[in-house]
Amino acid sequence: MNRKEFIRSGGRVLILGGMALSTGYLFARKKVDLTCSSSSACKECSELSACKLPKAKELKDGKK
Repeated sequence: MNRKEFIRSGGRVLILGGMALSTGYLFARKKVDLTCSSSSACKECSELSACKLPKAKELKDGKK
């Protein structure tokens, strides 16, 4: 393997590794993140009936 092939192969490995790490981070973040993506005002949210966030549960139970 000459220097040109080594640099080319190393670059490919770095790019693929970066893409794999970025994808893994995005998937892991999606599972952990439990914030409302529609609206901060639950009363106006179209997904209130199916929402499992604590604020939505309090609103459905009439606590707030």
